[in-house]
Amino acid sequence: MGELAQRTQGQQLVQARPQDRLKDMLMKSWPRIQAVIGNNMSGERLYQLCVSTINKEPKLAECSPESVLSCFMKCSALGLEPSAVDGLGRAYILPYGNRRNGSVEATFILGYKGIIDLARRSGQIKSLHAQAVYQGDEFDTWEDETGQHFKFHQARDVEHSEKTLTDVFVNAQLMTGGFVFEHMTKSEVDQIRRRSKASNNGPWVSDYEAMAKKTVIRRVFPYLPVSVNAASAVGADETTPDYADVFKPVIEDVEPQQIEQAQQPALDEEASHE
Repeated sequence: MGELAQRTQGQQLVQARPQDRLKDMLMKSWPRIQAVIGNNMSGERLYQLCVSTINKEPKLAECSPESVLSCFMKCSALGLEPSAVDGLGRAYILPYGNRRNGSVEATFILGYKGIIDLARRSGQIKSLHAQAVYQGDEFDTWEDETGQHFKFHQARDVEHSEKTLTDVFVNAQLMTGGFVFEHMTKSEVDQIRRRSKASNNGPWVSDYEAMAKKTVIRRVFPYLPVSVNAASAVGADETTPDYADVFKPVIEDVEPQQIEQAQQPALDEEASHE
């Protein structure tokens, strides 16, 4: 191959669109991808979601195709579409730098509405409501010998902004008749925010109230009667799902005697023809 042809081929590989790389990986790995997401989505639909989200969040094009597809597989497996697609704020897929290797990877982030959706699927929760409290609202919480109590009355025409939010709480009514309550101050919420790698962009910046509600729901989640799948999803929040075996299948170690056993019929047949 001539120098010019090699240079042209190299440029074509470098300039390959992220959409093309995603589609190529999707086609090559589709049987294994489908094993993860089931029949929740077709390959074409999954590809269109990826392209649509990249168009709305261009920096995702800088992420590895594996990380982007892995996040969409997670969304599909959970039955939650990214907010960039449906606008419901149930899940987000955003690009973040990997400090360990310096690469940019897509990250799966649950929204508070997505967590509520997952929790309700257990059928054991009658209602689950998160509420932000602002300056001017009437709010009090206390505990006595009869149990835990709270009172809330929302004031009209008060400013709702990050700087005026004072508290956030969640109240879950269970089908058994019991209830679960949790309360956090803004200071406690901001402590959690500072530990998040998504603290300075994405929903923490654009939807602070929603993320504050999510924070208090996450705190109470271990005490709710939810499925293992839902608990696992919340535990994996703000990470890149690990589906390495889907894109790069691991060949299991085979013991030498297993190889010999597999080869023996062929060897016996060869011996019979000698």
